[in-house]
Amino acid sequence: MSGAIIEIALNAAIFSMFFAMISSELMAASAIVFRYEESTSKVFKFLVPIWEVTGTFFVFYAVNIEALVPDALPFIAFTFTPYILVFLILYVGRNSAIISAEYIWRNRIISKKMLYRVYAVITYILGLMILIIFTAVISGAGVGFSNNSFNLFSFISFIPDDGFIIGSAVILFGLASVFYDLRVRDYLPIAVIIVGMLVAGPSLLAMHDLTDKYLLIPAAVLTIAPAVLRIFPKYRFIASSKLLIQGFLASSSFLIIFSLYPWLLGRSLKITTLLNSSVMQQQIFYTTIIGGILLLMLTIVFFRVFSHVSQRGMGA
Repeated sequence: MSGAIIEIALNAAIFSMFFAMISSELMAASAIVFRYEESTSKVFKFLVPIWEVTGTFFVFYAVNIEALVPDALPFIAFTFTPYILVFLILYVGRNSAIISAEYIWRNRIISKKMLYRVYAVITYILGLMILIIFTAVISGAGVGFSNNSFNLFSFISFIPDDGFIIGSAVILFGLASVFYDLRVRDYLPIAVIIVGMLVAGPSLLAMHDLTDKYLLIPAAVLTIAPAVLRIFPKYRFIASSKLLIQGFLASSSFLIIFSLYPWLLGRSLKITTLLNSSVMQQQIFYTTIIGGILLLMLTIVFFRVFSHVSQRGMGA
């Protein structure tokens, strides 16, 4: 059983890093929609590395979850088939918008601003779809595990599901001005994040009888820490470090995920009963550790190099 905990923890950590990456894109979308002019100097230079790495982490996570829990991906694929198809179509549209805005084609009618706002709106929708699937797997509302079905109306009718999604969106909206150092009053991100946590926290507790509710306390502290540190000039450098903020977000997400262990679907499915205990899985587990470390190191290098190049380009 201890081995199962380690394997699940490792894959939860990979998912948490993916969530931190996709969250930074959702925060970028908020900045582009509400602060476009400021975004041109503070957001755009980070979109390409975030966009590139997010997909890599997602594939890395999908491959490992397939090896760890072979029944998980078929269940998700069949249960959420229409949503996954729409997701893939929108994903192509999102990629086309950002590539066109950055590298390929614009004219007087279709401007860079329009393309980036198309990218932002599609990113919102994709983020909402990810949150719906993630929330449904936690609460089990609207999910038929035995027949691979999902009833969106039943899902929406369960108020805690709605509260968790809305609260999570509000938290990311509050963090956007911290992550991208937008010009807002220092207290505003803290107030918005607190409102989001007051909505998402109780909703999570109502969605799922958590195994360890106390893990939500350090998760909340890590989530609001960047906004609080931003107030103090001595510690503002921490709040301005995008890698550190993503580390905080990933750690917070990991604690929330691990507070559910080992239950999903509103404590109706025990994840340990689905684990693959084959010899091949043990080898994949070791490969995951090595690959995960290399991917994390390359991600850090990629962010730092791209950031420095962008700053030199802007200075020139």
